[in-house]
Amino acid sequence: MIIKCPECGHQVSDRARTCPSCGVDIAGNVMRCPDCGEVIFKDQSKCPYCQSLFAGSSVGSAAAADQTPADDDTAQPQPAQPTTGGGRKKRKTGCTVLGVAFVIALVLVCLAFYFYQTTVRENEQRAYENAMQSDQPAVLQNYLDMFGSQASQAHCDTIAARLKSLEQLDVDWANAVASGLKAEIVKYMKLHPNSIHRVEADYCIDSIDWSAAHQADTPEAYQAYLKAHPDGRYIDEARTAFEVLDAQQLKPEDKQMVEELFSTFFTALAKRDKAMLLTTLAGRLSSFLHKDDAVPADVVAYMDKLHEADIQQMTFTMKNDWQIRKQQEAEGLYSYIVDFTVDQMLERSDATKERQVAYTVQARISTDCKISRLNMKKTVK
Repeated sequence: MIIKCPECGHQVSDRARTCPSCGVDIAGNVMRCPDCGEVIFKDQSKCPYCQSLFAGSSVGSAAAADQTPADDDTAQPQPAQPTTGGGRKKRKTGCTVLGVAFVIALVLVCLAFYFYQTTVRENEQRAYENAMQSDQPAVLQNYLDMFGSQASQAHCDTIAARLKSLEQLDVDWANAVASGLKAEIVKYMKLHPNSIHRVEADYCIDSIDWSAAHQADTPEAYQAYLKAHPDGRYIDEARTAFEVLDAQQLKPEDKQMVEELFSTFFTALAKRDKAMLLTTLAGRLSSFLHKDDAVPADVVAYMDKLHEADIQQMTFTMKNDWQIRKQQEAEGLYSYIVDFTVDQMLERSDATKERQVAYTVQARISTDCKISRLNMKKTVK
C-alpha cells in the first residue's frame, strides 16, 4: 500500500525498508492513528495530527500507574512529549552522507593537486630542454625567472652555467666587432662556428672587404670582392665599379690602335703625304707644337717645313716605349693620353747638317681615334 512518509510527506510503499527521499525507516515502524487515520511512527506516544494519546504506549502506562485515589480529581495528566525515532535515523543517515561527501571532496582535491604538480613538472622539463637547446641568453633567463622556484637545483645550476657562458660569448663578440679588424671577426667565428652572431659576422666581413676594395679602387680589388662575396650587399656597386675600371684598362687592341695611328702619322710626315696625314688628325687640335687651338692646316704646314731642299730621304722610327693612359669621356667613349719617343733619320746632300734627331712626344687621341693634341720636344744626337 502506498502511504505518505510521516517524516518528509513523500509517497512511499508501507513495505519499503526506508523512505527513498529522506532515508527514514518505514517497514514495521509505522501505523495509522486509530482516531484520525494518519500514518505515524509506532513509537510515538500521541498522534501529532489529532493529539490522541495511546493507552498501550509505555509513556501512557507510566502516566496511569503514577495516578492514585488521593490525587486531586481536578489534576490534569501531563502531556507526553512525542519522540520520533525516525528523526534519529535521519540524522544518522545525514552524517553518513556528509562524511562520504567530505571524503570524495578530499580525494578530488588530492587528484587535482597531483595533476597540477605533474603538469608543472612536465612544463618545467620541456622549458629546460628548450632552454638548453637555445643560444639566446634571454631564453635561459626566462626559464630561471619562471621556474627558478620550482625546478631542481641541478637544472637551475646547469641553466645558470650555460647563461654565463653565452654572456661571455657576447662579450668576446663585442670585442671582436669593436676592433674593426676582419682577422678578429674571422678568429671569433672559427672558435664559435655555431654562434648566433654568424649572420652578423658575415655582414661585418662583407662591409670590411667592400671598404678595402673601394679604397683601393682597382679592377683587381673589385674582382677580389666579387669573388669572395658573390651574394654580398655591395655586389651591384662592385660590379659597376669593376666594369668601369676594367673598360679603362688598356687592352691589346687599344695599344695596337695607338701604334698604328702614330705610325701612319709619322709615315705621312716622312713621305709628305697630305692625304694620309689628314686621316690621322681631328678636325681641331687643342695644341700642336705648343700652338693652342690648331687646325689640320697647321700640321700640313709643319710637314712641308720639315722637307728642306737638301733632304733626300726621311724616316721616323718609334722606340716602342709607349706610355698610354685610357680615360672615359662618356659611357662607352674613351680618349688616350700617349707619351713616347721617336727617332728621325735624314739623308742629306749637305753633310754639315744634322742627320738624326730624337723627339719626345706628348699627344692625345680623341674618342674617334684621331690625334687631337701633339707636342714634340727635339733632342739632337
